[in-house]
Amino acid sequence: MNISDSERIALFLEQQGYEPIKKTDLSAETLAKADLIVTVACSVRQSAIDRIFGMQPKIHKLKILNPKLKIVLTGCILKSDKLKFEKIFDEVSTIQNFFRSTLFHDRKKKYIKNYLELQPKYSDPANKETNKKSALIPIMTGCNNFCTYCAVPHTRGREISRPAKNIIREIKSLIEKGYKEIVLLGQNVNSYKSKSITFPILLKMIIDIPGNFTIKFLTSHPKDFSNKLIDVIAKSPKISKEIHLPVQSGDNEILRKMNRNYTREHYLKLINKIKAKIPEAKFTTDIIVGFPGETKKQFENTIKLFKKVNFNLAYINKYSTRPGTVAAKFKDNISWNEKVRRWNVLNKIANTSKTKNKIIVILGPTASGKSDLAVKIAQKFNGEIISADSRQVYKGMDIGTGKITQKEMQNTPHYMIDIVNPKKQFSVGEYKRKAEKIIQQIIKNKKTPIICGGTGFYIQALTNNIPIPKVKPDWKLRNKLEKKTNKELFIQLKKLDPERAKNIDAKNKRRLIRAIEIVLKTGKPVPNYFAQNRFALNKNVLYLGIKKSIPELKKLIYKRLIKRINIGMIEEIKKLHNQGVSWKRLDDFGLEYRYVARYLQEILTKEQMIEQLKRQIINFAKRQMTWFNKYPGNKIHWINTLAEANKLIKQFLNN
Repeated sequence: MNISDSERIALFLEQQGYEPIKKTDLSAETLAKADLIVTVACSVRQSAIDRIFGMQPKIHKLKILNPKLKIVLTGCILKSDKLKFEKIFDEVSTIQNFFRSTLFHDRKKKYIKNYLELQPKYSDPANKETNKKSALIPIMTGCNNFCTYCAVPHTRGREISRPAKNIIREIKSLIEKGYKEIVLLGQNVNSYKSKSITFPILLKMIIDIPGNFTIKFLTSHPKDFSNKLIDVIAKSPKISKEIHLPVQSGDNEILRKMNRNYTREHYLKLINKIKAKIPEAKFTTDIIVGFPGETKKQFENTIKLFKKVNFNLAYINKYSTRPGTVAAKFKDNISWNEKVRRWNVLNKIANTSKTKNKIIVILGPTASGKSDLAVKIAQKFNGEIISADSRQVYKGMDIGTGKITQKEMQNTPHYMIDIVNPKKQFSVGEYKRKAEKIIQQIIKNKKTPIICGGTGFYIQALTNNIPIPKVKPDWKLRNKLEKKTNKELFIQLKKLDPERAKNIDAKNKRRLIRAIEIVLKTGKPVPNYFAQNRFALNKNVLYLGIKKSIPELKKLIYKRLIKRINIGMIEEIKKLHNQGVSWKRLDDFGLEYRYVARYLQEILTKEQMIEQLKRQIINFAKRQMTWFNKYPGNKIHWINTLAEANKLIKQFLNN
């Protein structure tokens, strides 16, 4: 919510004529050149308030450098904190009053109509577009629950919901601009109500907006999580099945003291009800450890609940007293060291990867249906997909590479697609470094990484810890090697590095040149990609291969080839050339790009192009299978059906 407030404040200030300082330079000297600095506070946690108090020396320095500089504090601010902050900042105001500041009167700028009309109601501007992938959309603010530990009702006031028509209008605009994730925000989104429109009805209205996007929401209150809401989530593929459901404690007496208005039994019953309707549901939660009077036995009840629910992620907070709340009157009798101990216990249970960093690989020959299978598996096993295709990394190469469309993705995140201009070279080393970071982030987010593709070299580079030598391109050497035929290059590599020659694609000129370049520049052979010890390094990878007979593949390849031609593959390649991608570069991409380029240069007729392409793609599929068959120890589980895949994955993830 604070991030969203910051975005809206930034938009408001820009509309008032202010220009933001670049984030790349936030030194004191640069900040001192500003007219206005706005800090957004959160009185909900003491640690956040302490950080703002810690800014005092920096503020003092900025004031010395620029006496005219105005520094304003806004956000969620308790009255007790406001009095202290007024001694530090030029102006302190709640988020509700920020937009009426005299600072803007002095500038004689025109107000945004929505801000004035809705004050003191919930302000309703559009988001500042800072992240094209994800948009934070507040739908309500405030809270009526008055949990004894919480400052929100004292800082944001009672619940106020935005008009549904305004929310829908904003989301439509964002979807049209390319946003793929809509995150609905509120202190208690479940209690949203605008006239007769409740939260489940609002979700249905958002679902009906055309476009490929996902919906997430937080925060929910267990007492308000209705059967209607469960049904809406279950029926819509657009709504994320990761549900944030704060429990705060697993002990009934502590829940009563917190004024949460539910019991652990009610919470567990709700979890089971959701699982029954949404089997793939994953749960995240908020928890407070060391609440006043929480005994070790009561904390044990929270541990039991954690183990029972098996949360995907937990945000664990050590209790701190907030002035003005009911709990502030309770005796805070749990030592800080004990709070830290309890935090560590729960963190180890909830936030240690349950998949043990396990990775699923979907591989197989071209045209075998890898992308479709990967999406189905990702949806069932909470996965995100990393493409392992050496040509799909290039922008604008869509039809010729069989790149998955947004519709086919079905809202499943995909990575390592469209990341580089086709005029530029992109090495396996670059692929490995970028993809590894993505995999680490997926695992950190408690998702399952699914590598999908037919480029065996890319797959092995990622899953078997293959060291890729960091050798910079030697363009003089490459130009010299370019003059040789594939056969001549292969013979040269065989003399320099017999082991690499055994498993390289002898018809891939780019790979041959790169392999020779590495040997000549390092004086060492390229690492043995198929050495047994390489495979022993990573036992947490499940390789699933799609099994197809050669006659099946021939039919699939021909059908797909004709479809690609009919939907514009030739026009796509012509466009790439017109954009500056040379014929030589297109030839290097191989297969579709090579033979269509030759047709466009009138070297081949259309019939010759189709016939040669069909034959070469089949040969390529055979070479792919030769590569995969070199995997030692029966690493690949060859499957025919989705049911076989699901069974193997369940066993793999549960071991």
